[in-house]
Formats: sequence, C-alpha cells, structure tokens
Amino acid sequence: MRHAEAVASFAIRAARPGDLPVLRALYRRASLSNDSDRAVLLAHPDALEFPDLSVVEGRTRMAIANGVPIGLATWRSDGPVFEVEDLFVDPDWTRHGAGRGLLLDLLAIARRLGAGQVEVTANPAAVGFYEKAGFAFTGQAATRFGPAPRMQLDLAESACRPL
Repeated sequence: MRHAEAVASFAIRAARPGDLPVLRALYRRASLSNDSDRAVLLAHPDALEFPDLSVVEGRTRMAIANGVPIGLATWRSDGPVFEVEDLFVDPDWTRHGAGRGLLLDLLAIARRLGAGQVEVTANPAAVGFYEKAGFAFTGQAATRFGPAPRMQLDLAESACRPL
C-alpha cells in the first residue's frame, strides 16, 4: 500500500531547524525519482543537498501526513516578485494534492508579502503542474544543467479564478 492511500489529508507548516534531517532525505528522494534527472544528479551529488539556509531564514514550508513530512517548498521574495525555488513531493505522495497544497500556501505568502507575480524555473517534468495552476511560459532560464522553462503567474489575475 502506498503511503498516500493510508491517509488522504495533510497539514502544511513552516519547517524548523530540527526538521532538516528528514527534509534532506525527502529532497534527495524526490529529486532522484525523476528518471530523466537521476544520472546527472548522481554525477553531481552536491546538487542533491537541501538548502539549509532556507529553513534558517524561515523560507521553507512542509506538508505533513501522519506526522511525517511528505513534501517541501522553498521560496524567496524580492519586492514585487516572489520566486518558487523548490517544490518537491515524496514519490509515494505525488498526485494526491500535496504539491498543489504547497503551491497554494506559497501563493498566499506571496500575496501577504505584496508580491504582484510569482515566478519559477520549472523542471521540464513539472511544466504541466505549473500550467494547470495558471503559470504561463515566459522563456528559458540558464541553469547549471542546461536550459529550463521559465514560468510566471500574475497574482492579480489568479485571484479571479480558483487554482
């Protein structure tokens, strides 16, 4: 039985420094679950290291079910622009709403901070997820491992329709 079949609900909260060991493991497991990324990530193990600073600075949210973290999201804000840095869900919990819940949580934070738009450099495998949430493709971003889709959501427009 998959974990997601056992429990259909989860909570979202701010990550704390004591959560770092489990967040590091979740980040690595979720990162390696994408077959098209696995080889390059294993060849560059530093890319599998979770950014601890985002927890210390209060920029990490986590989804929890049965007391166990099942997803995480990190962000940063620069005035009117809010950036989704990371959004990962445990492979056993994909397609059960944790990613969507984390994204909605980040959008609420962006609104509270007065951001006008939310941006993300998306993994190609996640483009459909972001499109479904209302993000539009704006171009390509140069990343360490090559070009990646750059996407944006206008918060004023998204407030008029449910995600």
